[in-house]
Amino acid sequence: MGRPRRVARALREARRRGIAHFARTGTGVAHCPCSNMRLASGIAPVRSMRDVGVNVGLGVDGSASNDAGHLMGEARQAMLLQRVGSGPAAMTAREALEIATLGGAAVLGRDDLGALAPGMSADFVAFDLARPGFAGAMHDPVAALVFCAPSNVAWSVVDGKVVVRGGALATIDLGPQVERHNRLARELARG
Repeated sequence: MGRPRRVARALREARRRGIAHFARTGTGVAHCPCSNMRLASGIAPVRSMRDVGVNVGLGVDGSASNDAGHLMGEARQAMLLQRVGSGPAAMTAREALEIATLGGAAVLGRDDLGALAPGMSADFVAFDLARPGFAGAMHDPVAALVFCAPSNVAWSVVDGKVVVRGGALATIDLGPQVERHNRLARELARG
């Protein structure tokens, strides 16, 4: 066996041992697929991690390494990236949604988040499935949320308070915040 094959085998074994260590120690992983793709930092072995019981959640890196902050878009990319790396069975839409909800709660060590149930935090989002982006996908609305993402949230409730109402932010005047963000970004880019 040539040196490249030995190196590849050693790397696979090191990855396997690392993942097993995560599972043994209860270490969770915040997977940020868009950031990984933008920075060309590889494809996280999410399927391998989940198969041995590693808690995997989704992260949305900020504008420095992602350019967006859309969790459903991140769930879609997580699913597609796993499929590119490991085939179509590597992740289903439901698994991607689970990683975005229950997986994130598990990584944070929170048993009061991630699902709509009595005793859980009153946080949820709702999407308008009548929007054109979902047309033709209503045979499986859950999969449509992931496959047709990103779509803007129609309603968002955090800690029992409405944050997004009818697709519009209800908690602050967004215009001045966007202007401030753009001004600060320009200043930062100028150095």
